Amino acid sequence: MNITTIAVDPQGHSYFTETELVQTGPGRRVQAKNQDVSSWQMALAQPSHVQDFARAAEPHVVAVMSGSMALTVSNGESRYFSRGDMVLLKDTTGQGHRMRVVSHDPCGFLMINLPGDGTFK
Repeated sequence: MNITTIAVDPQGHSYFTETELVQTGPGRRVQAKNQDVSSWQMALAQPSHVQDFARAAEPHVVAVMSGSMALTVSNGESRYFSRGDMVLLKDTTGQGHRMRVVSHDPCGFLMINLPGDGTFK
């Protein structure tokens, strides 16, 4: 199981990559291992809301609950996330990322803050 990730290179440029979540469990149901969480927060951003380039304050997973958003990294690449999608933000240094609500409805999302550098077990 992979999760889209925004990381940062040594020059401070953010980019999209994938992080593998190790799976456990036999049979028809598999799941990722339990992960430590430092805190979580719900947010609701209105249509057309834009957050210009900013770094993540700490590594966190964003799980989109409603609406949709576009995340843009420093090379200009954008990816779109809608209900049910998740992205891991690890760009705590460098230029960061840009977020824009692209749906006609508000975008509701859950931010799950991870301890340390956000590396999964």
